[in-house]
Amino acid sequence: MTSLMLADATTSVWSYVLIGVVVLLLIAMPIMMNLRNKRETQKVQEQTNSLKVGDKVLTTSGVYGTITEVKFDENKKTVVIETGGKTKSYLTVDAFAIYTVFKSEAELAREQAQREAEEKARLEAEEAKKAEKKSKGKAAQEPAAEVKTVEVTATETPKAPEKKTSKTEKKPTNKK
Repeated sequence: MTSLMLADATTSVWSYVLIGVVVLLLIAMPIMMNLRNKRETQKVQEQTNSLKVGDKVLTTSGVYGTITEVKFDENKKTVVIETGGKTKSYLTVDAFAIYTVFKSEAELAREQAQREAEEKARLEAEEAKKAEKKSKGKAAQEPAAEVKTVEVTATETPKAPEKKTSKTEKKPTNKK
């Protein structure tokens, strides 16, 4: 009887835990999805605001081209894209239709130099931390090192204490 009541209580507790987890997931999932969408929207907005003449782009419809003009209409930003090889054609699209902006070789070289400089600075900071740790370690060990050097650099070796014996020493006698 007691074990039956205990089993019912355990089942009841686990069902409450399961309900709590489901409710938490139902609350957390939309919040996480909303944050992700905000980040993506902000990234697209930054890309759209940074468009300039001369950028090589790819539109969402798959058209490659070079921006020749950026227009600001009432509430829209449109760009004119030059496409084609020998025969040039021009296409006007909304700025949000730009899927990717390809970087020029100069920009790529500048970013590469910046990454190398950041890596060099990071390595120097790590070396400085290592040197600082070593100096702190040596500072903590210096008193012990001084004691050792004093012991090692002593010119005389310590002698074992000699046992003094006197000639008038009495020897125990066995008396019967």
